[in-house]
This record gives sequence, structure tokens and C-alpha cells, in this order.
Amino acid sequence: TEKTSLVDADKFLISDSAASGALKYVQNSNVGGGSYVKLLSGSASSAVTHNIVGFVDTSKYNNYFIYLGNMQGQQGNSIDFQFADGGGAFTASNYWYAGHGWRSSDNAVNLNGESQSQIEIMAPNDGGANYPSCGWFYMTINPNSAVDGKTIQGMSWGYRVDVSDFQICNVAGWQNDTNTVTGFTLHATGNDATTFDYEVYGITK
Repeated sequence: TEKTSLVDADKFLISDSAASGALKYVQNSNVGGGSYVKLLSGSASSAVTHNIVGFVDTSKYNNYFIYLGNMQGQQGNSIDFQFADGGGAFTASNYWYAGHGWRSSDNAVNLNGESQSQIEIMAPNDGGANYPSCGWFYMTINPNSAVDGKTIQGMSWGYRVDVSDFQICNVAGWQNDTNTVTGFTLHATGNDATTFDYEVYGITK
């Protein structure tokens, strides 16, 4: 049976090479933190807005790894990120972000904004079947900080049909408010119906 989370009393079987391969066990509490635990995965069907929520548990994880792959349907629009809860995205204009990227032609790609209602995590890409976009990001929810404790940073890759060029971008952003976050929302700037695969991991404390 697949288990998506561990408790301290859980045990792992190991083969002790110093004892002729004798089987022993080690308890999870002695393994240490930093393990990646898959919390969610799936394929987001065609929609304007995608809510991926319900996985945040700050008693176990402050940091989360998010992979987005096979993204299609952007049609030249950037992908925006917002922190969210079960009721939807937090849209107040208190997001700040900055990023820098490169096209294969050596032209610079810049992402930046302050007092915005979202964070741009992917520059405009085609997102078609031949050149699907992808990206990976680290999200931090710091329970010890009510303000500026919610951050996202990572890298994205894609292809722009309008300039016939590949591009890669690094971006970091944050939100300063006291909302309790349970996940995030993604949408394209032009309200296109994007699709993508996703995986979300919690990084144990």
C-alpha cells in the first residue's frame, strides 16, 4: 500500500553489509529531515484557472517543491501564480516579484512587478504540443512570519512562436499579508485554457 506521509514511529528495513546482509530496521525519527514526500500529482484539464490546494501542512512542511510539465494552451501568454486556500486565490495587490531570463538568441527576458495581484512565473510561451512548457519551483510557507512569509522561486522553460525562439527564466516572488495558505492558483494572462501535468512534494522539517 502506497503511503504518502510518514510519522516518527514508521520503520525502514535495511540490509547491513557489515553483518553479511542481515536485515535491520531504522526508525523514521532517526533518519533526519529534508525528505521529499509526494503530496499531490495529476494532469490539469483544460481550464482558465487551476486551483491546486489542500496540501499545505505547516506542522510537517514549511517548504514545498512543485513541478509543472507538458504545459500546453498558453498561446503566447505568461503563467501567473497566486497563493490560495479552499475558497480560491488571494488577489489583493500585495505581490512582489522579479525575474530574469534568456532567449537562445541571447536576448534578455525580464519579469518584474510590485503591488501586483499575481506573480508571473512563466514568460509568454507557445505551449503547443511540439514545444510544451515546463518549470520547477520551491514554495515556502513560514508559519513564524505573518508578513512576507509566503514565497515562490524557481525556473521555467518554453518556446515563443512569435519570435521563433526558446527561452528560460528564473523568477522569485512573495506576498505580504496574513492569509492562511493551503495551496496555489495558476492561470494564463489571456485567460487561455491551459493544460499541464503537476507534482507537489512536501520537504520534511
